[in-house]
Amino acid sequence: MFAEAKNALLAMLARRDHSCKEVADKLAGKDFSAEVIASVIGQFLDSGYLDDERFASALVRSHINKGHGPIRIQQAMFQKGIAKSLIAQSIDDADCDWYELAKAKAARKYGEAEVLDPKEKAKRTRYLLSQGFSYDQVSYALSVNDSDFD
Repeated sequence: MFAEAKNALLAMLARRDHSCKEVADKLAGKDFSAEVIASVIGQFLDSGYLDDERFASALVRSHINKGHGPIRIQQAMFQKGIAKSLIAQSIDDADCDWYELAKAKAARKYGEAEVLDPKEKAKRTRYLLSQGFSYDQVSYALSVNDSDFD
């Protein structure tokens, strides 16, 4: 059973990196015992094939490249079973200006034009909030720079 679980885990990791929780859930779904799962995961952690810290930083980079905000990234990481402390650390370690990312996301979706219509502004606000940005970041993204009028 141990060899089968090890081969199943190798096959999973060959496709993409996984968190420990994801691996445990997938192996449990294949009817491996808890003891076998724990020992396989322990062996892979010791060898460095499985690393939640590496997985978390890769996940943050992936979501930043998609233009997602920190709230959405936190939610995705939580669903993958990453520890809260590691989530906070990974997002803090990300070299990202969330305000500028929100502004770039809004510009990509809607262009650079100023929003005068309250309904349109509400629509854009809802979109950016759904992408994981805070109200402050959304407000910044939808504001008009004073330097644009110089």
